[in-house]
Amino acid sequence: MMVSSRDLVLITGATGHIGSCTLLRLLRAGYRVRAAVRSEAKRAAVLARPQIQALNPGPRLTFAIVPDITAPGAYDDAVEGVTHMIHVASPLVTGNRVPLSQHDTYFIQPAVRGTLNLLEAANLSGTVRRVVITSSIVALIPVAEMEGTRPRDPRYAVTPYDRIPFVEGPYHSEFAAYAASKVAALQQAEAYIERERPPFDVVHLHPGFVIGRNDAATTPGQAMQGTNAVVLAMLLGQKFGPYAGATVHAEDVAHAHVSSLDPTVLGNQSYILSQPSRWNDAKTIVQEEFPEAVKSKLLVMNGNVDTTEIPIDASLTEETFGFEFASYEEQVKSTVSHFLELRLKKKSSKLQSTANKQSSGKRQETLVKVRATA
Repeated sequence: MMVSSRDLVLITGATGHIGSCTLLRLLRAGYRVRAAVRSEAKRAAVLARPQIQALNPGPRLTFAIVPDITAPGAYDDAVEGVTHMIHVASPLVTGNRVPLSQHDTYFIQPAVRGTLNLLEAANLSGTVRRVVITSSIVALIPVAEMEGTRPRDPRYAVTPYDRIPFVEGPYHSEFAAYAASKVAALQQAEAYIERERPPFDVVHLHPGFVIGRNDAATTPGQAMQGTNAVVLAMLLGQKFGPYAGATVHAEDVAHAHVSSLDPTVLGNQSYILSQPSRWNDAKTIVQEEFPEAVKSKLLVMNGNVDTTEIPIDASLTEETFGFEFASYEEQVKSTVSHFLELRLKKKSSKLQSTANKQSSGKRQETLVKVRATA
């Protein structure tokens, strides 16, 4: 696709995993980009990334400060002159830090209001031609099937045309609340397009569990956030699950987001981003690819994540975007290599800090002796 100098893409969620990968790919493709972030600190964090600095985007990368995506008219100023929108921003699972009583406030309302505010701004702009929304495969598959508490008939693969009803809370887990937020946002977005008939169309992308290097993470702890944590926590000895064996490389997700801006891609359509995986295969992959990390106990083999097998038909995506999904092996290698890189960086930083303190202590000791002699 030829990128025009008049094309300006507004992206939300650029400080997260999918958003950071997509932002880089947009800039590399030649787009002008305006990133909607919640604060000046978030803006500074994006600009400080080595990957962004290496691209030296200059005026091709600008920012809009949107402190509250649920506020009425949240994106009205940010959308000025924009031709395309990529909406990634949405609440993610935190690891059970959100009380059950706050699931609606934390998950459902931001997902729905953030999406509708974006669509309303696009409609008012008069310039937006396409909106790409990051949904999830959980908007197409009931949570009970994802978690394996209710088996899915293997004769019926999940397709991009599937829809499931929104279930109101209370929810039994953050994952269930997150899934409900994606169902609600998809329903509301499609209802808006049907009702308003705006001059733009919408592409809904439905990734499975997104696995792969996260350049938004600069510490091992940050690398453990998001769905990478399923692989990394298991390789650190934790046992949990089951989870559906439906994963996708972060770079494939970014590729699909940017490719979705091409007008030849059918709009007002869903596309599944997923390929089959077995979570515990990560242990075999790590033993073969990172033997020293296993030998030194940086990674261990006694963790476990059970896999729920769900047939998924992503053929429309592969045909439309012209690529085959990266394997689970590539996803694991990408995630683990980055995690180990951050661990090594942290260790080196601690050693340097200790050496500096020791050196400072020796200088102070010498200074005391000199003064005493004098």
